Amino acid sequence: MEDASFRQQEECEHRRYVEEFEMATSKSAATDSRANRNVKAAQLKQEQRAAAENLALWQRVEKTDPQYTKPFSRGGGFRGTATNATYLAKKATEIFGPIGIGWGLEILDEAIMEGAPLDAQGNHEKIHKVRVKLWYRLDGVRGEVVQFGQTTFVGRNRNGLFTDEEAPKKSLTDAMSKCLSLLGFSADVYLGRFDDNKYVSDLQQEFAEKHEAEQRQLAPKISAEQVSILEQLIAETDTDDVKFRRFFKVDDLHELPRDDFERARRMLEKKKQDKEDVA
Repeated sequence: MEDASFRQQEECEHRRYVEEFEMATSKSAATDSRANRNVKAAQLKQEQRAAAENLALWQRVEKTDPQYTKPFSRGGGFRGTATNATYLAKKATEIFGPIGIGWGLEILDEAIMEGAPLDAQGNHEKIHKVRVKLWYRLDGVRGEVVQFGQTTFVGRNRNGLFTDEEAPKKSLTDAMSKCLSLLGFSADVYLGRFDDNKYVSDLQQEFAEKHEAEQRQLAPKISAEQVSILEQLIAETDTDDVKFRRFFKVDDLHELPRDDFERARRMLEKKKQDKEDVA
């Protein structure tokens, strides 16, 4: 009996030991799982932050104002969208500073290559090719991009043989545009988004509002006396000052363009008259 009782006690202790071990193991596994999830979440957040930093420049310059683009076509039925080179240079200047100081181009080499045959006598097209390095400074760091540009110098079109004396300039412009595209400038064009009419329409609206805001910011503002007149009318008509300023797209009455003063005054005076008529 004593042996049986002893064995039962040992079995109970063993089961309790196994249960405690399994419970501790389970808690440890849960803790490890939570720790792994936390580590992965931290890694993901760090990767997202790094990606956002890497794409910061790209996202600032990827959208293209449609008014500075035009469609073009090439042989073989290819159709695309060309971006005005001066517009690209202006955007680069906005980001990096004046050309020659904040950014610039260096011609590495150039050559004239033979193209397709022009006639039975063995004459060929002449293609001007240039390789350039675009350098820039961003956040105190110098960067460089190398690309090629090319233009037909001597060729044939529907009117016959031609010579394009501006081929070197066009090749340089082509190379500059390609360099800037690798930094994200006008990336929406190169990504084919201008094939989407809705995207272009939304973009036209976005840039129209941006241009309007810029023009309003540069426009002459109302005088201090005119500000006082509007403030008095706002008080007399119990007009919501915040909504009034929001209607005219200004944060402060002193920012109201001079051309909007008469319209604003008439609106408030009419409201004042309507209020007096009701009284």
